[in-house]
Amino acid sequence: MKYRVCPKCGAHLDHGEPCDCEDRTEQEVAQGAADTAAQPATGDDREPVLMPVLMPGA
Repeated sequence: MKYRVCPKCGAHLDHGEPCDCEDRTEQEVAQGAADTAAQPATGDDREPVLMPVLMPGA
């Protein structure tokens, strides 16, 4: 069976199958905006502090 490769995203597509890479990116942008809007505003924009992990016997 012959396939083709999408020039934009590199997906392997069957003969006659349209690529949904442009639709997928638009949906991801919309989903990201919805996720951001759904998060409560905490007012704390500081970076998280990474603490070292102490392991017994190490």
